Amino acid sequence: MKCKNVHKKLIFFINDELTGSINEEIKIHLKGCKKCNNIYTELETTLNLVGKKKTIKPNPFLYTRIKQKLNEIEIEKKQAVFNPVYKRVLQPVFLSLLLAAGIFTGIKLGSSYEIKQQKNISVSQTTEFYFNDFNQEKLEIVLLKE
Repeated sequence: MKCKNVHKKLIFFINDELTGSINEEIKIHLKGCKKCNNIYTELETTLNLVGKKKTIKPNPFLYTRIKQKLNEIEIEKKQAVFNPVYKRVLQPVFLSLLLAAGIFTGIKLGSSYEIKQQKNISVSQTTEFYFNDFNQEKLEIVLLKE
């Protein structure tokens, strides 16, 4: 038997899943071939280590914890009936009204400010013209100082 065929069937040989004639051929090959015998011993030790793996013991309270979590989720869903309605309908309506109120207030404040400023500007320009007309007539100022 060739080494490739032995390599393919080594796992089955270790688990005793082969028929008697193939099993005998592999035994004979392993006695004669050192490379295949080394592979066989490494594979056998590896499979023995894997076979000795620790088994995880189930937690006796796992079912009760899962059941409790499921009950909590159901209670949260029942309590959250108002929440989706709020998020989908009431929140956009509230924000739109708040935005409209802000715009309206801004327009009112801006329009009242402009009217007051325009009145003050016109009054200040007229009075300033009369009080400071000396600045415009420099020749008279020079003559009066002498």
